[in-house]
Amino acid sequence: KVPITSASLKAVPEYLSVPKRQAAAFLTSKVVTTSDFPLLSGAMNVFLDGTFVATSGLRSVMAGEKFDLALGVDDGIAIKHKRVNKFTEDTGLTNSGKRITYEYLITVQNNKKTTERVIVADQIPLSRNEKVVVKQLTPSPSELKPTDEGSLKWTLDLKPGEKRELTVKFTVEHPNDVNVAGLE
Repeated sequence: KVPITSASLKAVPEYLSVPKRQAAAFLTSKVVTTSDFPLLSGAMNVFLDGTFVATSGLRSVMAGEKFDLALGVDDGIAIKHKRVNKFTEDTGLTNSGKRITYEYLITVQNNKKTTERVIVADQIPLSRNEKVVVKQLTPSPSELKPTDEGSLKWTLDLKPGEKRELTVKFTVEHPNDVNVAGLE
């Protein structure tokens, strides 16, 4: 390997997390190539605060082009996701239906010495059957409206040592003769 040139690129770092899938914060960065030379595709070693953290891949990037970098998991942002409540009750005059209320708590803590932006994503289930009704309780739909796929997204700017708790609560109502799966 022979170095051809060296370039310092300005990057805007942020963390992405989907705690329902993995309780980790992934450092990503939006970068603009200010070099006169293209960046060639290939393997890339990622160092964070002088410590090797991951191997990633880089696609070919032309001069002046914007691109995203995946820089691996950073343990400096602590993420937890847990179910705090599941309550099942019978509905209807003849107990012909069920209402299940789920409540989850997402905890995000910045253990770094700098303010960091963390984007946290979660999801409210979607019903594909008109007999099954899903209602978002917390956060209220007027406060944080889900996308058409049911995704909820928070953008948090966390100061050093700051901890935030996010609550996701929803109900699923369905008749007893309808089998509902995939909620756990």
